[in-house]
Amino acid sequence: MTSPSRSGASRRFHLVVQICGYIAAVLLPWVGVTFSIHTPALRGTPLALSFVLVAGITLFTSLGPGLVSVVLTALFFNHLALARNTWLSLTSESLLYTIVILVIGTLVAFLCDRQRVIGSDLRAALASLRVRTNALMEAQQASNSAAWMHDSVLGRIEWAEGGAEIFGRPFSESSVSRDWTSFILAEDRDRVLHAVEAATSVGQSFRVEFRVRWPNGDLHWLESRGTPSAADPKIWHGVTLDITDRKKAEAALVRSEKLAAIGRLSATVAHEVNNPLEAVTNLLYLAISEPGLPPKAKDYLQRADQELARLASIARRTLTFVRPKSSAGPVDVIETVEAVVDMFQPRCTARAAEIRIRRNAELTIPMPADDLRQILTNIVSNACDALTPSGGIIEIEIVRHDRTASISIRDNGTGISPENLTRVFDPFFTTKEDVGTGIGLWVTKDLVDKNGGRISVQTRFLPPGFHTMFRVEFPLA
Repeated sequence: MTSPSRSGASRRFHLVVQICGYIAAVLLPWVGVTFSIHTPALRGTPLALSFVLVAGITLFTSLGPGLVSVVLTALFFNHLALARNTWLSLTSESLLYTIVILVIGTLVAFLCDRQRVIGSDLRAALASLRVRTNALMEAQQASNSAAWMHDSVLGRIEWAEGGAEIFGRPFSESSVSRDWTSFILAEDRDRVLHAVEAATSVGQSFRVEFRVRWPNGDLHWLESRGTPSAADPKIWHGVTLDITDRKKAEAALVRSEKLAAIGRLSATVAHEVNNPLEAVTNLLYLAISEPGLPPKAKDYLQRADQELARLASIARRTLTFVRPKSSAGPVDVIETVEAVVDMFQPRCTARAAEIRIRRNAELTIPMPADDLRQILTNIVSNACDALTPSGGIIEIEIVRHDRTASISIRDNGTGISPENLTRVFDPFFTTKEDVGTGIGLWVTKDLVDKNGGRISVQTRFLPPGFHTMFRVEFPLA
């Protein structure tokens, strides 16, 4: 919107230009005719300079000053070139010259005025286009999108200026215009091409979502919308938006809903299992107290009683939403690792696999024993599931560093694919569709974080024969 002060200044400037135009229309015709008559080089075309001056006055001012200069040019030429003893010559020849000058001069003035108006309109249109282009560029950057135009016959796409780099590459790269579909993830490419071809064949709009891999390895979600041009159905216009943030928000919402559901479910289950746990605990007590029980069987029953006590503790914490503080403990790392290995050893033996323990020191860390046991149980259980039917090895290495204890659990199982490596700690992510819930490693990471530790996963630069390694580190007691 133009401010009143700027509008008033524009009107004053226009008035000054008009006044100057009329002054020039009065003075310049006399100068032009006089100069042409007294200049030998211009005597052959004495009106050429005058018509140039008419054109200039009209172009720089308006039609009014131009017509005034035409009339005065005709009068001055009649007086200076045609009249002999009088101010104006009224002979038929002189009148004919005067009329021709008026007609040609008027035509020149009208043509120049038309050119001036067209030029002014063109400059206004260019200014408006520049403003709209800047607005489009800002809108594209703000919405993280890029507008495009596609020729379905030539198969070439042109991207609007200032669009966001939705492929992670500048639009100046020729591949972005010629072969942009190569950036689409292989799993989505056929679906996108099919949607575009179907829309092109019937001339209807399309909308499709797909994923692209950026040069830095990041995965981005894009949404592309297109519609055929009303003037030429072969030309398609559309926009492609980066919807990665929206997809992340949707995934976070779904994850939070799942967490809420599993929270309600776990509380219900924990409440319902209390009575059976108490009954089984009493039966185990009676079985352990039975006279004549073999020592090995009594040892098994005592271990089962310990696991039931741990299960009862987990159920109580689930119901009350209480978790032991990280300052609890300390816990003997070697003792806990050996207890977990004893629990999984029969399972590994049944699959012709073995579990090894390597250690360099006795370690204690300030955390609840149940938490460390659950962390190790979840990781070792996953390692057992990944082992091949025979020849499997799980190696647990316990190392003391300066002020930390490090527990590394590595196996020679099937390993983890690169695309899943960054998702192993996400809730509900699992590659074991039949038996997995996707909760174990998520809970493991939560326990590690709550106790001030760190957990990492590694699939490269491992000892020969091993494919996956989980490492947890805790401060020493």
